[in-house]
Parts: sequence; C-alpha cells; structure tokens
Amino acid sequence: MDYCKYHPLDGATYACRACNICQCDKCVDDEHRAAHCFVCGAVLESLGSANTVEPFWRRLKEAFKYPVNANSMSLIVITALISVLATLMPFLWILSLVLYLFAAGSIMKYSFTCLERTAMGEMKAPDVMDAYSGGITLLLQLVLMTVVLTVIAGAAYYYLGPALGGLLGFIAVFSYPAILIRFAQTESMLEAMNPFAAVALMAAIGLPYGLLIVFMLIMMTSVGVLHEWIGALVPAVSYLLQSIVSNYYTVVMFHLMGYMLFQYQEQLGYSARSDEDDETPDRSEQERLAAKIDVMLKEGDYEEVVKLYYQAFKKFPNEVIFFEKFFDLLYVCKKAVLMADYGLTYLEFLNRRKRFDKLTPTLKQILFVAPDYLPDSPTMRVQLATLLKQQGDVKLAVKLLNGMHKLYPEFAGLPDAYQLLADTLDEIPNMHAQAEKCRQMAVQLKRKVDERQAALALQVEQKRAQDAQALNKTTGVKAVRKGPPPGTTLSGITLELVPLEPVVAKTDADDATA
Repeated sequence: MDYCKYHPLDGATYACRACNICQCDKCVDDEHRAAHCFVCGAVLESLGSANTVEPFWRRLKEAFKYPVNANSMSLIVITALISVLATLMPFLWILSLVLYLFAAGSIMKYSFTCLERTAMGEMKAPDVMDAYSGGITLLLQLVLMTVVLTVIAGAAYYYLGPALGGLLGFIAVFSYPAILIRFAQTESMLEAMNPFAAVALMAAIGLPYGLLIVFMLIMMTSVGVLHEWIGALVPAVSYLLQSIVSNYYTVVMFHLMGYMLFQYQEQLGYSARSDEDDETPDRSEQERLAAKIDVMLKEGDYEEVVKLYYQAFKKFPNEVIFFEKFFDLLYVCKKAVLMADYGLTYLEFLNRRKRFDKLTPTLKQILFVAPDYLPDSPTMRVQLATLLKQQGDVKLAVKLLNGMHKLYPEFAGLPDAYQLLADTLDEIPNMHAQAEKCRQMAVQLKRKVDERQAALALQVEQKRAQDAQALNKTTGVKAVRKGPPPGTTLSGITLELVPLEPVVAKTDADDATA
C-alpha cells in the first residue's frame, strides 16, 4: 500500500513520476482537469482508490442499504411475483418456463450489472433498465457453467473415488464466486472457467475472499430459516417472501463481490475511483492555496512559503487561518527579520478583526523573537501603549511612545500621545519631572497642530478664492459683492481690509523628552 508523502497515515491517490512521490487528494493541484504536482507542476498519475478504500467487511451496513431504493426494490418485487406466478401455472409449462427464465434472468442480469459498476467505483445501484436486455442469455450461460462444474465433480467422484471427487466438488463450490467475477469481467465462459484465472483471482484477494464466502453462506442460510418460520404460518405468502429475500440477497452479494474487486484493484491490475470521492465539492482557491503552502513547507522551500503567504494576505485579507499560521510559523522558527517585517501586518489584522484582547500578547510574542521591534505606525503605538498602561506594563508603554515627535512629526495625534506618555510616567517612581516636561511638550505640540490646521484652512480658502476668480475671468461674469465695498462708511464706521500675517510658532527642541 502506498501512502501520501505529506500525510503518512493517509493512503495515496496520485503518483508524481517526476518527483517519484505519492500524494493524497489534499496534496495535489486539482484546479485543472488533470491533477498536477504542487512541487514540479507535472501531470499526476491516478492511483484510484486502492489505497484509501474501506474494507468490504466494514461496509456491510452500506451493502445491505445498496438495493434499498425505488428502482432496485421494484425489480426485486416484480421478479419475485413473476416467479410465484410461474409456479402457479404448472398446466401451462411453456409459459411458466418463459416467465421463470425472464424473472431469474432479469435479476441475474441486474446483479451482474451491479457487480461491474461497483468494481468501477459506482456505489449507487444502477438503473433497472439494464436488467431487461440479455438476461435470459446470461442465465442460460450461468446454468451451463453450473452444469459443467457439476458434471466434472460428479465424474471425479465416480472415476477417482469419493475423496478426490468430494475435494474437487468443494473446490468448485469455493471457486464459484471467482468464476462469476471472471465472467462479469470478461463476458466469456471459457475465460471464466479457466481454473488458473480463478486461482490467480483468489490468490490476489487472499483471506478476505474466504470471508466473503462466509457472508454468502450466512445469507443463503437465512433464506432457508425465513422459509421455515413463515412457511408454517402462512404457506401462501412464504414462497413470495422467500423469493423477495433471495433476490435482495443476490443483489447484495454481487455488490459485495464488485466492492471486493474495487478494494483489491491494485492487485488485480486496474485503477478506479469511487463516485463518493467525486461527489466531494471542489476545493476553493483559498483551500488550494493553503494546501500548496502546506506542501511547500514540508518540502522545506521556506522562500516559496513566505511568498505564498504574502500572496494569500493580498487575496484573502480577512482570512484568519493564513495570518495566524504564518505568525505561528515565524514564532516557532524564531525568524527575527521576518517577524519584524510581518509584525505590523498581523497587529493591524487583529485590530481590523477587533481582537483587541490579543494585541498586547501578540506584541510581547513579537518582542520575544525580535527584541528591538517597535511597530512602524504611530496610531498602533498609541493604541498599544493605551492597552499596556491599563494592564500595568508602563515601561513597555513608555518605550512605544518615547520620541514619537521625531519619528512622526506630521502625526495629528502627537499631543494626545505625549499626554498619555506624561500620565504613564506619573506611574513610574522618580519620573514626575519628566512627566511634567511631556505635558509641556503636549501643549506645544497642540499649538503646532492648531497652527498647522489654521494654515491648511487658510490655504484651502485662498485656493477656493483663486478658483472662483479664475472662473469669473473665463465666464466674463463679474462677481457681485455683498455689502458695502472697502472704504465706504456705514453709520460713521470705516471698513477696511487688513491683511493678516501668519503667526510662526516657536519650537523648543529642548523640551522633547528622550
């Protein structure tokens, strides 16, 4: 049995001859019609379900449910009724024989179809229309093969003695299911009765073949027991029920024989996949990308893994699994450079997901791998410092806030950041003087921010006036001034336009805290 290289406990369903490895369904690129290898991109060879199929003795429950559907049960009941009608017309023996052959031929033809379809991985009962063509011919061939085996066993008993004759008869009975399987595969009586082919089939299957014989004997015996129970009470219904149960067990037995072929397909030299596997919904692009990352990680191609993760971050910015797995990988592998590069991305992802409870623990994990790390985002620094202050980790909060006016001079939240820094320093012994300086710094920064906003507002107003003046020139419409023009007098008050000079704020770098 072949196992997946990347999941050693799972059976393989594909083989890459270029890489000389086997893979399961989860470890292949199934985006295209033919499965490809994630590593080399080559088209994979299908191994079928030989390595993943469940043993037939574990599927007995499903096997007994196999004929329980409208199509199969209708055929089982109808053929049983026809068989009963055939026995009730002994005076019309020709019609009775035709009816019996039709009923028996139909159920045998359908059973052989079930065997063939199951051997190819079709786990649902086929349409009953396949039972109405060639059934009588098939039945006559089965009868002829049975007669030939009986004659051979009888001749051996008569000419070679009871011991050899009995042994040969036992071998014929024991190999009869193998003969039926060969007949279903080849549709040739000569091929089916070839003793070497039957022995090869039994040897390829091994001990489970004997287990199948035991199950078949149990089912045949149960039909006789049912006849004994019901026949004494309701003789008229006994034969009908016995015929229905017999037909039902026939379909189940042929399904089990087909499933046994499907289970041992590798030993028998063919490949098939179960339709239950085909019903599995196609993987999404996200699942396929996650599978490729898993394969490349196990191959040790870490550069490709990092590339695939960043590709996943762009395509699926809200998918938790990619962000968390990459962070866990960097943390376990202690990749300081990659962690410093990825830290802010992961923190911002947690912030988008409103996982504020994980922000400070994540920061400490990052610092464990990259001790000098500080997020390159003023907003994230302030948010983390606020949380750390609430949790009592004031030293780390100060580390995040210190020197922000130099790193992010344009950050509008600097006054609040330094006010937070001052409040944090108040909680550290002997740092009250520094806290006061930070408060003064916060006042200066607040004044700068207000002046900057006033200057920006003035620029916007001037730009708006220039745009309006340019529009007036192009349209030839003179602007109408509301109110009196400059220099006119209203009630003794003279109105004049006085240009405003912008006020330049003084900066005091000495007040910056180290």
